[in-house]
Amino acid sequence: MRKAVIIVNQQKQACVDLAITLASRLTEQGVELCATTASSAFTVNDLADKDFSDIDIAFVLGGDGTLLSAGCAMSAYKVPVLGINMGRVGFLAELEPQELLPALPLLLTGKYTIEERIMLDCCIIRQNERKVSCLAFNDVVIKNSIHARTVNLELRIDDQDIHQYYADGIIISTPTGSTGYCFSAGGPVIMPSADVIVIVPICPHTFFSRPLVAAPQSVVEVICRNFIDDTILLADGQQREDLHVGDLIRVEISDRKARMVRLGVHSPFANLKSKIYQT
Repeated sequence: MRKAVIIVNQQKQACVDLAITLASRLTEQGVELCATTASSAFTVNDLADKDFSDIDIAFVLGGDGTLLSAGCAMSAYKVPVLGINMGRVGFLAELEPQELLPALPLLLTGKYTIEERIMLDCCIIRQNERKVSCLAFNDVVIKNSIHARTVNLELRIDDQDIHQYYADGIIISTPTGSTGYCFSAGGPVIMPSADVIVIVPICPHTFFSRPLVAAPQSVVEVICRNFIDDTILLADGQQREDLHVGDLIRVEISDRKARMVRLGVHSPFANLKSKIYQT
């Protein structure tokens, strides 16, 4: 490890404190830090328009939301991210805070593996014109944001009509996102190594309400047929876009992949048991 970046959720003092300690330890070991602040750390809002092509690893201190944003940003430079759980569940994180400093010798000597995770490219097409594009690590959600009203959404996969839903919305998820909103809505848990797209309707008013799993090369399209107002698209729960009747949302697996540092401390099944089934 020659050069690293530390990314924190600055709203949590514990994240900032641990970032300062981590920066000190890394500097003592001769690791150069990419930094612009006294705490030697970035927030996710600092990542835009920065060049991280020479970074070996990104330490991410925060909850799953911080890790999702950092993973998307770092994927442009193929930089692996190491998540340290400073949130409530932290399913995506590799280490708990107390495990970070003892793990540094392994990280400094490169004794870790890198796991690639698929992400989703999403675009909104309005009147045959591409209006918005976004990248999602977890999921793309189409739903009504205010009213307790159903939306009318037509689902197509690879140009085949699948179903027209009257529902609270629909979730289009990666395997990473299958343990998030997708899981809460009744979707399957998909292991990270399975490069597939998961589609889960949210509270559909129909007998046809089963989740679907699409192939990695599939193109998933959702057409907004009818709704009252305030229907939105959310990418990873962070990027929000307003939708209009007639909009077509196209989702497919991105060419970019998130890269996750794995030390083998916790297996995916152990995480499921400790962080999902017991919360």
